[in-house]
Amino acid sequence: MSVIFEDVTYIYNKDTPMEKRAIKDISLSISDGEFVVLSGKAGCGKSTLLQLMGGILGPTSGSITISSGAKIEARGGVGVVFQFPERQFFENSIYADLSFPLRRGGVSEEEIESRLISALKAVDMDFHAYRDRSPMELSSGEKRRAAIASVLVLDPQVIAMDEPLAGLDQKGKREIIQELKRLQKEAGKTVVMATQESEAVSGVCDRTFYLENGGLAATENSSLLPIPSLVNLLKKKGLDLGEGVMDAEEAFLRIRSMEKKAHEM
Repeated sequence: MSVIFEDVTYIYNKDTPMEKRAIKDISLSISDGEFVVLSGKAGCGKSTLLQLMGGILGPTSGSITISSGAKIEARGGVGVVFQFPERQFFENSIYADLSFPLRRGGVSEEEIESRLISALKAVDMDFHAYRDRSPMELSSGEKRRAAIASVLVLDPQVIAMDEPLAGLDQKGKREIIQELKRLQKEAGKTVVMATQESEAVSGVCDRTFYLENGGLAATENSSLLPIPSLVNLLKKKGLDLGEGVMDAEEAFLRIRSMEKKAHEM
C-alpha cells in the first residue's frame, strides 16, 4: 500500500491566537512495501505527519492518498502506534486489550483468538504465555511489541510508529527494528517510523525523510550509506550476513558467528 502527500499543510488552532503551522507544504511518496524513516529534532512535525497519515488529523490544505494498486483506500489501511504504548492500553490483560476493537466490530470469539495468536506471533510473543498478563507488567520492549500487535489485529497494510526506540536499551532497539523489518519482508507491510535516532535504523530502512520546522529538508537513500553498502558488497563476494544488520557491531558479531560455525563443521 502506497502513501502520497501532495502539498500538505496542517495548522493547529487555525484562526486563533494559538495558531501554529506544524506541517508546511510537504510532498512525498512512500511506495508499497517500503521501510521509511521520518527523522528530525523534537517539534519538527514527525508526529503530526504520522497522525495525518493515519487519518487522526485531516490536512488543512493539500491531499493525502492511500492506495493499493489502482484502488484508493480509506485511511483505515494505516495503523498508528503512538510514542508511549502504555497510554494505549486500558484493559487488565493483553487478551482483553487487543480484542476490544474486534469485539466492538462484531468479530466472533473464534476469529478474535485466531487474529490475536497471529498478531502476537508476528512480534515474537506467545499467545498462551501473554494472553492473561497485564500490559502494565510488561517490560518496555514487550510493551512496544504488544502495541504493534494491537495494530496488527486490525490487519493494516501500513504500520506507522512514533518514536518506538525511545527509552529502550541497545538490545531493545535491535529487537523492535528487527521485528519491523520482519513484518516488512515476511508480511509485506509498509513500515513508517518517526524517530530522532535515524542512525540506529539507517542500515535496515529503505529511505529517510528529514523534517525541519514542519517542512521536508532532505531525503536519503539508505542503500548508499556505509553499512548497507558493506553488507551488499559482502553478499556479492559470497558472505551473506542476512537481514537486519544495523551497524558495524552487528556486522562484526554475525561474521564472528559464521566463523565459529565454520570451525565447528
